[in-house]
Amino acid sequence: MNFSAKQIAEATGGTVIRGDAVGPVLTDTREISKGAWFLAIVGERFDAHLFLTAAVAEGALGLIVDRVVDVPDDVAIVQVSDTTRAFQSLGNAARKRLTGPLVALTGSSGKTTTRALISLALSPMGEVYQTKGNLNNHFGVPMTLVKAPENAPVSVVELGTSSPGEISLLEKIASPDVRLIVNVGPAHLLELGGLEGVAKEKGALFAGAQKRDALIVNIDDELVSRIPRPVGARVVTYGRHLDATVRVMSVDVRMAAFSTAVTYVVEGEEHCVTIPAPGEHIAHNGAAAVAVAYALGVDVAGAVSALAQYEPVGMRLAMSTLQNGVRVINDAYNANPDSVRASLRLLSAADGRTIAVLGDMLELGVDEQIWHDRVAEYAGEVDLDLVVFVGERMSRAAQHCNGAAATIVSAVRDGVAQQLDAWLQEGDTVLFKGSRGSRIESILEELK
Repeated sequence: MNFSAKQIAEATGGTVIRGDAVGPVLTDTREISKGAWFLAIVGERFDAHLFLTAAVAEGALGLIVDRVVDVPDDVAIVQVSDTTRAFQSLGNAARKRLTGPLVALTGSSGKTTTRALISLALSPMGEVYQTKGNLNNHFGVPMTLVKAPENAPVSVVELGTSSPGEISLLEKIASPDVRLIVNVGPAHLLELGGLEGVAKEKGALFAGAQKRDALIVNIDDELVSRIPRPVGARVVTYGRHLDATVRVMSVDVRMAAFSTAVTYVVEGEEHCVTIPAPGEHIAHNGAAAVAVAYALGVDVAGAVSALAQYEPVGMRLAMSTLQNGVRVINDAYNANPDSVRASLRLLSAADGRTIAVLGDMLELGVDEQIWHDRVAEYAGEVDLDLVVFVGERMSRAAQHCNGAAATIVSAVRDGVAQQLDAWLQEGDTVLFKGSRGSRIESILEELK
């Protein structure tokens, strides 16, 4: 999406110092090409004003800055009071120029998987524009929006949070037509202040809804169901409940085929699909996607059948097989107690011996050890052959895992791959799960 100097100044409350160039707005000199604006973000540990010369050398036609700078006279300049806020304002300005509807989703876990499923369910509308990677914070959301094509048939934007007030800020920037809260669970408890704090933070997505907006409600999640809904907003529910608009009627997890066969019921009609990823949560996230499609008037049969094209995103239930015939479930992108339990349930359904490699779960607040203890206890209840506890928190919790046939306990990652390699054999299935900061996937890389 292109912006003129005048449009940038109007959107941000800034001042055109000189020039009236027109081009896209970028924040990374590595992406700068001839004809783009460079916006100099200032963060806690960096100041992109230090790279203005590099941006001009790469072909930047204009600069968005918060101070007077010395650059060649042919480079346009717009001065703003705060470049971070200016970027967010530009994101909102870009949103207003979109001709198609915008869907925004948040949740404690499963956001990216659900976003991918939503994009498939909405594919009958045309080429769906969506968040790339994990660009879901106060920088990522504006970046997603300023890069959006104005004529996108529909856009799907992911909203993340790690501190109070962030969802409220992001929903104002994105101004979504359809709003989905996937779930509320124990994530970022330290910053958000317990589950009720998480629900309040996620609930800001619903609180900002206008009368024309649709709210997609996970009717199976008690905390989501209790979130207040503005009067006049349209509500579409999904889940196993008999009253759900999009009802999950049956789920058949097929571990051998790494797939899940699901039957959804919408307005009394059954719609069946096999999603090429295993797990009940995949079926549930698929229902959320169908609910979004339903809210936007997409043919339900087409939306459901499109879910068969799903592919795992990043380290989220990514299936592979090692050279020694060991099956791998790489779900190490992130973790909280709910997502770990879901992954353990999935693992327990696999044929052959089952092994879980569990890393620390981070940002769980003052009760973090209690949450780790509960996960360890659950790991002992699902009939696994080996549970590997890695990290300071998980290693302390290992004593609560009483049902597993065997355990390996290590406060550090070093040496774990060697112990695991000596234990594994052809036909085993091993799950890797931990928070991003635990880097539990490094053990898998050593095994490879």
